[in-house]
Amino acid sequence: MTPQFGSPAIQRLLTVFVPVVALCLTPVHGQDSPPPTIDLSSFKVDVVDEVIIPIPQEIFASLDKLGDQNWGRHLWKREVQLDGNRSRTALIFGLVISDGFIAVQAENRDEVKRIGREVLDLAGALGVRTEVEGHAQAIIDGAENSDWPAVRRELDRARQTVISTMKELRDDALADLVSIGGWLGGTRALASLVADNYSADASELLHQPDLLVQISRRYASLPAKAKRGELFTKVGNTLTALQPLMRVNGDGAVARPTVVEISKLSTDLTDAVYEK
Repeated sequence: MTPQFGSPAIQRLLTVFVPVVALCLTPVHGQDSPPPTIDLSSFKVDVVDEVIIPIPQEIFASLDKLGDQNWGRHLWKREVQLDGNRSRTALIFGLVISDGFIAVQAENRDEVKRIGREVLDLAGALGVRTEVEGHAQAIIDGAENSDWPAVRRELDRARQTVISTMKELRDDALADLVSIGGWLGGTRALASLVADNYSADASELLHQPDLLVQISRRYASLPAKAKRGELFTKVGNTLTALQPLMRVNGDGAVARPTVVEISKLSTDLTDAVYEK
């Protein structure tokens, strides 16, 4: 049975919303398969091997339906310090792309241009600078002209170019970590926003138990060499801790204290990724 959600507005949002970038480990199923809590078949998606990746520009365009929000408050203005760990760099790349979409929501021209430059630097650290140069410049140019739809498109193209190139180079783990980083950044921003302006309807956007199980399984399947060290232990532990939180209660909502806990866990992990 397909689950029913509260308001019609939230039902429409849930057909196109997952925070920023999400992974699904399983291949696309036929119509007879039981639907997940959030129906990924409703998304425009990129499919790379068996990974289904909802397109971020579609996701963030849907957030306009939440109405006037203080997106600027939820921008993550952090200096990127790299340390040669390409797995960490991949996570940061996903986070920065996520912040780019949030900066577009805030229509913050200077922040989007800064993010465009970071996208290029991070792509260089991942060995794909040449492939991303055009996208990064288009992000900067779009911000200069306040052409926010164009910026959304180029952020998504930069993300997909990196993921596709990593796959071509057989760096599948790095491609997956880019996606997990993007999901983390979106979850952090959404949970923080809902915690600040709580409503039962908005909290339903954090109801993602099946999706989080898929992300956790994908992360667990990554080779050990791609997730060495304390940071990556924290990633796994946080994904596990979030699973029971991303469920609605008897009232059909994610309770406000739970939203606050989701916000704290995702913020703490984002902090850990950025810390050198």
